[in-house]
Amino acid sequence: MLNITNDLRQLKQSIEKKAQHPYLLKYIQKPFVDENKLTLLWGLFNELDVLSEERDQYIKSTMLVQIALDTHEIVSNSFEGAEMPEVLKNRQLQVLAGDYYSGLYYQGLAGIGNIEMIRVLSGAIKNINDNKIILYQKSVRDIPTLLKTLKAIEASLVYKMAEYYKRPDWMELSEDLLLLNRLVAEKANYLRTGESVVIDNMRNMMLDKNHNEVHPSEKDDQVRMEMDKCLREVRKAVMLSSRHLTKENEEILQRVSEILKQTKSQANSCVKEG
Repeated sequence: MLNITNDLRQLKQSIEKKAQHPYLLKYIQKPFVDENKLTLLWGLFNELDVLSEERDQYIKSTMLVQIALDTHEIVSNSFEGAEMPEVLKNRQLQVLAGDYYSGLYYQGLAGIGNIEMIRVLSGAIKNINDNKIILYQKSVRDIPTLLKTLKAIEASLVYKMAEYYKRPDWMELSEDLLLLNRLVAEKANYLRTGESVVIDNMRNMMLDKNHNEVHPSEKDDQVRMEMDKCLREVRKAVMLSSRHLTKENEEILQRVSEILKQTKSQANSCVKEG
């Protein structure tokens, strides 16, 4: 079995080096490598009969897609001071950086001649962007749809890769684990800043359901309870989906266990009013 810690460190460093552009880094933040998604991809490919060179290229290309998506999202979510010259320049560079990272992903897969994999990841990108529109329009009307939307946004890249290799266990685990991470992040951000697009969608659901019959403080209580309920249910789903992994993925299972421990308190505490 490969040493997951050293292997992930090397992969992360390689991705960061590939994405590094001296001029861009003068003006925009260093690209963020999502270690949870990187770990899931590593675990998936650890079960596959794929040459190590190809495996590394597939993982790096997928993570470059994620970096490109994250970079473009920073642009779409930043409006304050948009007309100021320095802010406008930063936004333009963010767009260019996202395009640059996308180009690196195409270059990597084209270099090993796997056009089919480009189609797989392109389909995942479309699914992610379609569901981001649904989420940010804040028009979701029920919890199952909200969770399905978040799963698509967070897990489509890993999910589509696992689907391509016909690994349903990894499809399920990627959706559940990455959904849990997103919910925890949304709750933490709400506690820190009072902002969360997920909680906004939940609040709109309560408004639609109760109209003006419920006092605002009671609506906040309902949202708090709904968020914590979702966290508890998704944690249970992660426990179930992780049981399907083989002993070859013992180190992955240990990491899942660590995430479950870290998220236990978030699933049982209340969201404070922002």
